[in-house]
Formats: sequence, structure tokens, C-alpha cells
Amino acid sequence: MEEGRIVVAIETQTFRFTPSSPIDHQDAVSMAGGTRSGPYVVVSHEQPRATFVVEPEGSVLVHGIARAEVARIAIQELLLTLGMSEENLTMEMGGMLIRFSMGRAVMIELAAERFADIEFDDRLGALRINAALHNAQILLFNNGLGVVLGQSSKKIAEMAVRHWAGLLDEEGALA
Repeated sequence: MEEGRIVVAIETQTFRFTPSSPIDHQDAVSMAGGTRSGPYVVVSHEQPRATFVVEPEGSVLVHGIARAEVARIAIQELLLTLGMSEENLTMEMGGMLIRFSMGRAVMIELAAERFADIEFDDRLGALRINAALHNAQILLFNNGLGVVLGQSSKKIAEMAVRHWAGLLDEEGALA
């Protein structure tokens, strides 16, 4: 990785799939190897590695997959396993977990004292940046690595990281 080069990548994204008829929880347990957890059924998927959460109303949340087309194929496989039709399957895209590297170290104390939108999170040992302009939250570690939470667009997340990298650089908080 080049010094000072910002690199952004989607780690995972959440998707909700709603089939034309609700998934029966008992079928998800018996035919897909799911496990009941209160009003939900959790199904582990091996290839690709993902977790499906069958909601009480029969829709499915997909965790652990970053690409929509891969998530759709995995859910189609689940529906076929359950003997259900994949016709009229709808998808909603949820928040992403986006990791990034600023390519430079961060002077945590200086950054935390210079910006009202930045606080030091003792539990994580990282800066917690309220990136309200980009509707996200950024967790930034002193080595320049971090994650963007709450954003459903990679491009907007990257804009948030670049915006804050510029502000931190202007204040002399990047080494």
C-alpha cells in the first residue's frame, strides 16, 4: 500500500429478501438446518460464507456478503432447498460495514481535541467521528485503519473518509 493513499473496501452489507410467500420457520429448521432463536431462525450458509436470519414475518436478512448479486444467488439456493419459488423475490439493501486505510498514522489526542465531531472511544482505543454530512459514523485507529458504519453507499463512505482525512491533515493530525 502506498504511503498516504486512501483505500476503501466493503467488508459486508446487510440485505433483506422478501419471497412471494413467507418462509415457514419449521421448514427453515428441518430442511435448511436452521436454529431457532426466539422469533427468528438463523441459518448458516457455507459457500459463500453468510448468515441468514429468517424474520418472524418470513423475510430473510443476509449478513456476511458484500455483493447484492451473490446474496441473491445464495437466497435463491435457500428457497430452492425449501421447495419455494424464487419468482417475485424482492431485495432491500441495508447498511454496509466499510473498512478503509488512510495510509498514514493518526495523532489521536490532537484530533480529538481539535474537532467537536470527534471523540475518543476508550473501549475501542479509537476515534469515533460523527460524519453527519455523509450520514455515517467513522471509527478511526491510530494506525490509520478504520471502519465506516451506517452508510449504504460505498462512494459516499469514501467521500466521508476523504473529507475527514483532509480535515485531519489540515490540522496536522496525520503523520
